Amino acid sequence: MTIRLIHRRLALSLLAFGCAVMLVACEGRVPPQRTRPALRIASAFGPLSLPLRKEYERRLPHLDVQAQAANDSSSVIDALEHDQADVGITLADVAYAAYWGDPPASPAAAESSRIRGLSLLQPLPAYVLVRANSGIRTIYDLQGRNVGLGPRTNSSSNLAYLVLDAFGVQAHITNVPTRAAGADGLKTGRFDAIFLPGYTYPDDLTYSAIKEGAYLIPIEGPALEQLRWNNPFVRLATIPRDIYPGQNAVIPTVGIDMVVLCRRDLDESIVYDLTTQLFNAYPQLSGVEASLRFLNVNEAPATPIPLHPGAARYFREREVTR
Repeated sequence: MTIRLIHRRLALSLLAFGCAVMLVACEGRVPPQRTRPALRIASAFGPLSLPLRKEYERRLPHLDVQAQAANDSSSVIDALEHDQADVGITLADVAYAAYWGDPPASPAAAESSRIRGLSLLQPLPAYVLVRANSGIRTIYDLQGRNVGLGPRTNSSSNLAYLVLDAFGVQAHITNVPTRAAGADGLKTGRFDAIFLPGYTYPDDLTYSAIKEGAYLIPIEGPALEQLRWNNPFVRLATIPRDIYPGQNAVIPTVGIDMVVLCRRDLDESIVYDLTTQLFNAYPQLSGVEASLRFLNVNEAPATPIPLHPGAARYFREREVTR
């Protein structure tokens, strides 16, 4: 065997060995996975934001849907403006003030805001629950009574102060940290009445108080005209029947519209999908939160701040296909 032939066989052997090594390496290599874009949803207004987040997780699997802690409207807007959240629910009056400023800025200055509208929701109504055998039938009957409200910065608490002031009622106010603490105060007699945000919470203390005779009273009367004149975001609302045991009639009340907001620079196609799936998920959401039964889909584009282009495209297409 010549030296040239030996060199040729050695080269072929080395080449075959190298190919085998590369083949094994390729077979063992895990293909790179594409990272899903994150969608951070602020957690304020939990009875709405939690089921909405779950629906987005189910309907938009290409997004990594996450919860971002937030306590109220102001913290939602702060998270959106500082790129800590992408979507959140706030009260309309807070969104308006955050975008336009107080006093209102010029349209050009307001456009620099980092928040945009996605959809208007229904009003968040005020529930007034009173103690059994208290003799309270109207808001006027709360004069001189012990009334429990949420934290002073809480949205339902702020609305309660507006209502009491409009009716000229001076009550003995105590701010409590949780809904359960207010319901417990009714049962023990500490409170004659409590104001609650208008959600359908499955908390045992509230249901227990109602089973023992507590009941809802309406917010209605001429005093509301001046209240609404001074506070244009306060709207007439109703409490659906059958929210609580024995409550077999619709109860008039007041509330403030809620609105879904998003970041201004959130991708247009993502916002379009979010708006589309919000209304696709509406039947499921209204089954979880009773107040959504009164959502007026035709008013949904009427957000107190400009719509995001992705949301605006959804509403234009929806109008064309009606």
